[in-house]
Amino acid sequence: MQKPTLSIKEKTKILLIVSVTALVISIPLGFDRVDFEERGYYAIHVASVIFGLFLSIVGLITYLEFRNIRLLMIFGAFSAITVAESTSLANLLNPFFEITYGAHDFITHGLILVMLSFFIVGIFRSD
Repeated sequence: MQKPTLSIKEKTKILLIVSVTALVISIPLGFDRVDFEERGYYAIHVASVIFGLFLSIVGLITYLEFRNIRLLMIFGAFSAITVAESTSLANLLNPFFEITYGAHDFITHGLILVMLSFFIVGIFRSD
């Protein structure tokens, strides 16, 4: 088994930089444009974009280190989820597709956020 060179401290630093940057951009941008009823969706989308960006960056760094096709596929999967959540977030801020929010959308995007959260927990585990 290959030993990764990214330490927990470096991963934490990447997550912190991505989180702060995304929040500094998204909070002023979104809270003026998003209605009170849609702020839960907005929070889920922002958190999913943050987690997706973090996982994509770590996936890219890991792929560049080991040059394994499986790692490239993992990077592609995280990037695709990030693009999907970014598109949903952009559509929430400036609608270009029809918006119909309901329990189904809330549950679907919530489950995507939970899935990304489990991946992040797995990355930070050291066993």
